Amino acid sequence: MKARTVIAGVSPDPVEKFREVIPKVTARSGKEFLVTLLADPRHEAIDRYGLLNEQAAARGRFLPHPTTYVIDRTGVVRWKFTEKDYRVRPANAQILEQLRKLK
Repeated sequence: MKARTVIAGVSPDPVEKFREVIPKVTARSGKEFLVTLLADPRHEAIDRYGLLNEQAAARGRFLPHPTTYVIDRTGVVRWKFTEKDYRVRPANAQILEQLRKLK
């Protein structure tokens, strides 16, 4: 499953910010950074998927609500988890369960 799975994150931060943050994260964790980060500074994807955090946007930060998608090889969304409270995320076991359902 690991060889067939891609983890991507969408952020309103520009690519330059990723170049600063990724080395810090890998140095702190001691592990390779395996997430593909997608820059969305104009929050086009965030808006298109209806994920904009309106409270943050009112303060000038166009952040998405934390969302996890499981998308199959044909591009069909098979599972979605969105939570307005940024501290609430799906458990790894929940995500793995959904990944196992893919063929």
